[in-house]
Amino acid sequence: MNKKLFVIALIQSLSVTLGAQEPTYRQVVVGGETTFVTVMETTSTAKVNPMIYGQMLEDCNDAVIYGGVVNNEGKENEKVIDLLKPLNIPVMRWPAGTAIYDYDWRKGIGPKESRVAEKEHVWGGMEYYTFGTDEFLSWCSKIGTEPYINICMGNSTVREVTLDDAVDWVEYVNGPRTSQMGALRAAYGHPEPYNVKFWCIGNENYLGVSIHKAETAEYYAEQLAVWSKMLKCVDPSLSLLGVGRTSAWNRKVIARCGDQLDYLTLHYYITAQVNDRKLQTPERTLFAPVRVEENLKLNIDLLKSYNKSAGREDRPLSFSIDEWNNRHSVYNGSGYSFSRKDDRRVYDVASTASMLNVFLRNSPYVAMANYIFPVNGHGLLKTVGEDDAYRSCGYYVFDLYRRFMKGNTLSLKVEGPGLESVRLGDMRVEGDNETIVDNMTPDLCYLDCAATADDDGSINISLVNRSYTQSQAVGLLLPAGYHVVEAWSVESDDVTAANSADNRDNVVARQVTSPSPDFSIQPCGLVIVRCTRK
Repeated sequence: MNKKLFVIALIQSLSVTLGAQEPTYRQVVVGGETTFVTVMETTSTAKVNPMIYGQMLEDCNDAVIYGGVVNNEGKENEKVIDLLKPLNIPVMRWPAGTAIYDYDWRKGIGPKESRVAEKEHVWGGMEYYTFGTDEFLSWCSKIGTEPYINICMGNSTVREVTLDDAVDWVEYVNGPRTSQMGALRAAYGHPEPYNVKFWCIGNENYLGVSIHKAETAEYYAEQLAVWSKMLKCVDPSLSLLGVGRTSAWNRKVIARCGDQLDYLTLHYYITAQVNDRKLQTPERTLFAPVRVEENLKLNIDLLKSYNKSAGREDRPLSFSIDEWNNRHSVYNGSGYSFSRKDDRRVYDVASTASMLNVFLRNSPYVAMANYIFPVNGHGLLKTVGEDDAYRSCGYYVFDLYRRFMKGNTLSLKVEGPGLESVRLGDMRVEGDNETIVDNMTPDLCYLDCAATADDDGSINISLVNRSYTQSQAVGLLLPAGYHVVEAWSVESDDVTAANSADNRDNVVARQVTSPSPDFSIQPCGLVIVRCTRK
């Protein structure tokens, strides 16, 4: 941070907030107030993979699939399809995270009238099996997205999951109709192979949670080496994802079976404490993506080294941030409890956009990312009954990034007001955190920015105001010959504002009239500008 500009000194102390000790932040203004953003280059070779704008579905007892995508009988919500199609979602992960420990794909194929609903052991809801493999793949086709299937690799305490189960699933989906499972698929009305490319083997295998037993990196890697080779015998064209974690885990998995993989998965959840709609100690949430980025950088160095030594520059091993969002814990009168039902608010615009900026800045090593969820449960859409839905404010973040933030990522210099000596370990992030990152204390600007160069020669810049209380003045310093031709914003006078069934357009993306390189962003707001040569 430029010390001659507006500097905020971070002073942490302990105070009692709703019965919990939290750091507090006192701001000291000692200088100017404008953030200057300089575009340092107009071309680069760092390609942005559009798969970073992916999504994930999981039957997690929060109306994501049943009560969201379909009703219990499997009837699709057509409004959900209509609203998701314009997002041009590149990839959709399913049956997703911890739910795979209990999901039996064989029970979700064939005539729907013969499928039997069962109690779901992970999240405590019901799995109706009316949205099974064929229904998922058909739904993906309708919204125009690439399907991605996640396999449970054994180690479930409620049912045995074998390699044969996984092999048969791949053959059912991708095998020719002359194969045993391909013939079964054809008998159920789908004669042609689906040719699903992306398959992940396992999910958070390092955790001993719910009905899954914890595994060591060595055990997981040995199993993965066998499973990945067998699945590629069924279909050599598969792009396989293996479970990643921290660098110590990742080194062992890569050393044993990196040659079989295209991606390692990582999971990062920003967390927020919400009381009466308001974000508590907001800096700990709004600056949390910085902690994610520093964790990524450590692991990207590992990927660079492996890809060079393995001669994989043309087919590099990359990361998929397979699960991410901003989770809310809502105050219930005596403490905070996790809830997926809390609305997406303007401050979620800031945290979501900042995470996407992290993925952009770390392209191409972050080559896929899947947000939780597209529907309900912290989703981009909220359903109303079985045949209606509306957009949350988070929807517009993905809409703008998918439209504008593509091509190759460019480097920026950002100088302006912010926080001094932020301890990253205090930032609220659950997931694959490296201990070494926690004691880092960088100076951070309020403005978080990323830039891309599109194929048409335009430069696109995303700017996020991470201040919860103050608007930020911005000055863009563009390369010679470039000027701002278009700008869009997602912001509000109220950082707690949200959309609802009765007020669906409370927070939307708005095109800026008479865009300029000098403007202001409201607290927790997002602005994206497009610049072209004169």
